Amino acid sequence: MANSGINKHQVKKARDALVAKGQNPSIDAVRIELGNTGSKATIHRYLKELADESPLNSGKKPAISEALSSLVEQLAAQLHHEAQELITEREASQQVTTDSLKSQLESQQKALASATDENQQLKAQLAKYEQTHNALTTEAEAQKILLGRLEQQLADNGLLIVEKDNHIRSLEEKHQHAREALDHYRQSVKDQRDQDQRRHEHQVQQLQAEIRQLNQTLSIKQTDLTHLNTANAELTAEVRQLRKAFNDAGQQLQTAESKLSAINEQFQAGTLQIVELRTARDQLLGEKSDLGERLGLMEKSFKAIELELVSVKTELAVKNQLLESLGHSLQTKAHG
Repeated sequence: MANSGINKHQVKKARDALVAKGQNPSIDAVRIELGNTGSKATIHRYLKELADESPLNSGKKPAISEALSSLVEQLAAQLHHEAQELITEREASQQVTTDSLKSQLESQQKALASATDENQQLKAQLAKYEQTHNALTTEAEAQKILLGRLEQQLADNGLLIVEKDNHIRSLEEKHQHAREALDHYRQSVKDQRDQDQRRHEHQVQQLQAEIRQLNQTLSIKQTDLTHLNTANAELTAEVRQLRKAFNDAGQQLQTAESKLSAINEQFQAGTLQIVELRTARDQLLGEKSDLGERLGLMEKSFKAIELELVSVKTELAVKNQLLESLGHSLQTKAHG
């Protein structure tokens, strides 16, 4: 869009002043002569119009130096315009590429930050599961120790029960022997008494004395038998208590085994969760590495584009210098 501060007459006046000074009336030179006002497009348009109005295009035969100078100016203006369009196009393309790379970079950085946060959460969850695993392992060890103690107590109670059973069998055998001896003795006494009764009457007193003695012995035996029955009852009650304790210990053992089985299941579930978390963490670390590599490739591509832009600008500057040098040379030859 043309600047309302300049007009065609001012551009012509500035161009003529530069030509009078022996300088090349390029777009930049004219703009500097105008006091750095006006757009380059407007100045280029006015210079082109002035060139079209020159004697070379009006049918008059201009001087060779003027025609050559005008041709150089037109060539310089055209090259500058093409170079400016190339720069604009490259800068626009570079800007699009830069914006795209920046957008991708921001997206990748967000993804990396998200992956980092997720990795931190997974690490915290993994630490929590490991803590739970350690607690379950400690509890399992305590249950194993308790189970060992119960098994040892159960084994001791079993040995005690065996000893008591042996004792009871021994007492029962003694009791049986005593009964058999008593029955045998009673039978012997009876037989002896029958025999004595068939004897002469003069042995009655002697037999009665023996009977009294036998009755005393029988009383002693009965007392022993009563003691044995009492001991047997006590041992039977003790056996019942021991069997009840044995049953209670068996139930405690079953309860401990059930609890240990549940703890083992929790332990296995926690182990599986830890393995899954470690797998997810390794996958996230791999994705993080891939994102880092892609970010490095993008940074290299961005640097390569910057280097290409610098190369283009350098090439343009060299061409401008060559054009200005060519213009000065042509003007020097023309004045010469």
